[in-house]
Amino acid sequence: MRKYLLAAVAAAAITSPAMARDGAGYVGVDLGALLVEDVSIDVTNSAGIAFDDYAIGDHKYGYDVGVNAGYDFGALRAEAEVAYKRAKHDEYIINGAIVDAGGRTTSLSVMGNLLLDFGADDGWQGFVGGGAGYARTRVNLSTATLSNRRISDSGFAWQVLAGVRYPVSDNIDFGLKYRFFNHDLDDTLTFAPVAAVTGDAKSRLRSHSLMASLAFNLGGVAPPPPPPPPPPPPPPPPPPPTQTCPDGSVILATDACPVPPPPPPPPPVEPVRG
Repeated sequence: MRKYLLAAVAAAAITSPAMARDGAGYVGVDLGALLVEDVSIDVTNSAGIAFDDYAIGDHKYGYDVGVNAGYDFGALRAEAEVAYKRAKHDEYIINGAIVDAGGRTTSLSVMGNLLLDFGADDGWQGFVGGGAGYARTRVNLSTATLSNRRISDSGFAWQVLAGVRYPVSDNIDFGLKYRFFNHDLDDTLTFAPVAAVTGDAKSRLRSHSLMASLAFNLGGVAPPPPPPPPPPPPPPPPPPPTQTCPDGSVILATDACPVPPPPPPPPPVEPVRG
């Protein structure tokens, strides 16, 4: 199932880049499906004998919900996040025996994330990044003969994030987010009566989440005003003054009219006959 989740995120990311608001703060909410990897519990009893994979828990699908707030510096975003994960158990393998399960795994985390954005602000934009912080995780074991057995630990956790976003309005982005989450556990646990072992229990929560997300942008630097329109072109120069010559031609006032042709010679005089 992890391969299907990764393939879905990869297909969404290939469609194009994501969305953000440069120079603006934002708040967001995420909600989606959770797939928890099998939880393997290693137990070391008081005599120092180690039982690797003494108990293995298989999970049903769960849910992952989170809220975040951050600031967009441009190509880089920084955010704080609070998230809660919960998935019910499907079955256990305890000391080699398959047992129907009725417990659950929960985790509450507070993380700081750094995300790298790529793409245009006015279209699809992708992001990748990661985070680290504090998590409190509980693995509650419950069967028909085993109840109130729990591994609970608080401490350092880390995660990897990737996804895409798209602006549906000037202030709201819709997206798809993938999260890989890791938290190591160390606690004391007693298995009884299914298997009488008491000792230091070590385990690890690893989960994959595919979530829909909404981000609400809180403004930012206003875009600069458009440049003023160019000034109108100057009016054309007035036409130069003209004059009309005696022959009817029109010429510049500074030019001289053409000299009129000389008059034709008079007709010859016929001689008088006597």
